Amino acid sequence: MQRRDVLRLSLALLGSAASFSLARALQADTVVNPGMVATVFDPPGQAAIELLSEMIIPETDTPGAIAAGVPDFIAVIVSSWYTPTERKVFFSGLQQLDAYCLQQENQPFHLASEASRVAALTEQERIASEYQPPMQGGSFYRQSSDEEAPFFKKIRELVVLGYYTSEVGCTEELAYRPAPGEYNGDYEFAKIGRQWSH
Repeated sequence: MQRRDVLRLSLALLGSAASFSLARALQADTVVNPGMVATVFDPPGQAAIELLSEMIIPETDTPGAIAAGVPDFIAVIVSSWYTPTERKVFFSGLQQLDAYCLQQENQPFHLASEASRVAALTEQERIASEYQPPMQGGSFYRQSSDEEAPFFKKIRELVVLGYYTSEVGCTEELAYRPAPGEYNGDYEFAKIGRQWSH
């Protein structure tokens, strides 16, 4: 299965849950080249993106987000697909992480201790949990795609989608069988140990 096929499948599965810009990227044949992160972010920003990626999906018994090329995926989406508003929110979030760590221990996020980095990201998660998206067209329905969605929502969405649409995520973290066998509705999950990707 090619990455673009996985991206299109992801779009079908995510539907309106994906941000508008991410949905457009999924519909296109988005190409992610190694080293992209260095062309979009300055060195502290690049280090922050790598740290955030690995904080959200760390290396365990399977490769983590860095091994899956997630920082380069983030760079492509932020630079080529995000709207100016989304990009502003994203870069503001990186600045807020720095500000939090500078206040705690006088070091920017990428140089701060692990405890400060975790606390900074937890604070961003708290901010995101309190955020209410605007109503859509004055109706009672909240917008499913919101350009001003908080930084934490954006970084989490990018890391998870970038990871699980990578070859590493699809074949090493998820159990992948190119030609699945029979359906068994009562299969013991403990025998697999991981969820199946399709």
